Amino acid sequence: MGLTQEKPKTTFHPLYFLFAFIMWLLVIGWLAVIFSLSAESAEVSTLRSQDLIKKIADLIHVTVSEEIVRNCAHIFEFSVLSVFAYIAMFATNHVMTGPNPPASGRLDKMKNDNEVYIAVSLWITALSAAADEYHQIFVSGRSSSLFDVFLDFSGAVVIMLIIRIVVSIYIYVKNRKQTVNMIAENTHVEEV
Repeated sequence: MGLTQEKPKTTFHPLYFLFAFIMWLLVIGWLAVIFSLSAESAEVSTLRSQDLIKKIADLIHVTVSEEIVRNCAHIFEFSVLSVFAYIAMFATNHVMTGPNPPASGRLDKMKNDNEVYIAVSLWITALSAAADEYHQIFVSGRSSSLFDVFLDFSGAVVIMLIIRIVVSIYIYVKNRKQTVNMIAENTHVEEV
């Protein structure tokens, strides 16, 4: 007779599975968009930038340089990629769940998980940015630039920093609320 421990039961969540699947498809689809845009020749890319400059000028009556439009496009493309990757990681992590830890443990887990989501999202973005610039070496009239990789990554870092701050504030507020509730319960118990 040996002592056996019961394994905590895990639960499969089909909606998270579907959501994760859709988000990973979005990540792959967005990567395809990025790589198709970087596969355009220099002439096509310049025409696209000039068309956007004209639309901006017509809309807000401000003339913007082509360099600013291109830099903003880099930042936007890879910021969106990092958000898609972050959400995909979140959904993937919630497909299978075990028993709920105590409230304070749940917040610690949320903080740790958030750090992992951010790290993986940044890695996906950095590797994709580097691959995108490498790919442009082989495109007619295009060149590769470490500055563009920096721009791509900087947009993702800013977005992930915002997410980290929001989640940290959420965890701080929840911890404060739990502490206040515990103090109120202890005071109520002592009065009785």
